[in-house]
Amino acid sequence: MIASNIKMAKPIWTRSLYKAFLIPFATLLLLLANTSQAADEVLSEGESSAQSLVALKPYSIQYDVIHDGDDVGTASRKLTQLSNGQWQLAMESDISYYFLSDKRQETSRFTVENKQILPLVYQRHSQTSMRSDSTLMQNFDWINNVEHGSYKKKEWSQPLKTGYLDQLTQLTLVREHLLTQKPIPAIDISYRGSVRHHEFKVLGQEILNTKKGLIKTAKVQLKETQRERQTNFWFALEHNMIPIQIQRIKEGEEQAKLVATDWK
Repeated sequence: MIASNIKMAKPIWTRSLYKAFLIPFATLLLLLANTSQAADEVLSEGESSAQSLVALKPYSIQYDVIHDGDDVGTASRKLTQLSNGQWQLAMESDISYYFLSDKRQETSRFTVENKQILPLVYQRHSQTSMRSDSTLMQNFDWINNVEHGSYKKKEWSQPLKTGYLDQLTQLTLVREHLLTQKPIPAIDISYRGSVRHHEFKVLGQEILNTKKGLIKTAKVQLKETQRERQTNFWFALEHNMIPIQIQRIKEGEEQAKLVATDWK
């Protein structure tokens, strides 16, 4: 965002504001997240993979980012299929909140075998005020069942198990189970050399008033008891279950929300 869009600072400590907003917002984006260009050409929307899931139809979504009732930035999410049959999920965000700013780009390239999502390469690059730029890389070797990754000065290798996903692909699996009306399974997320266990619960249906009119949605909740926080997702029932709203709550208070403004 240009400097004129950045609000004047309120009397609040920089470190406290960073913890109160940018850190929870960053984790919210990880649950979602155009970015670096793929070397392969993108297939047209009508083409599909022989082992494609119901949820694997190209889409793009634009979001407003809301914090404490203020519009603080934008985000986008895009799913495309590559000419080699693989898929790429990408997310980009750009926020400014008083004197703080955060930009990040994420991509996940993955394939599908026997209707099982197999992440291949995940990368995230972030630029945050008051912190040095950082890059997270994960390479998934399913032949040898090992993942190699790096983040800042840390490098790791860890065993891979069937079912492991990265931060971006987990919602694709959630959408697949909603579309096929099957219970959402617990999902193991490989992240920074460890594994996080995520459990989702369908709360029911809600109608959201969006910039494109009233949208029927399925509301799903991810509750992380060890972190005393929860994330709510609203998936559009009549638009292939794409996520049109995401909300992060901690200790009963909303920290940030992504609200879709346009999609196709």
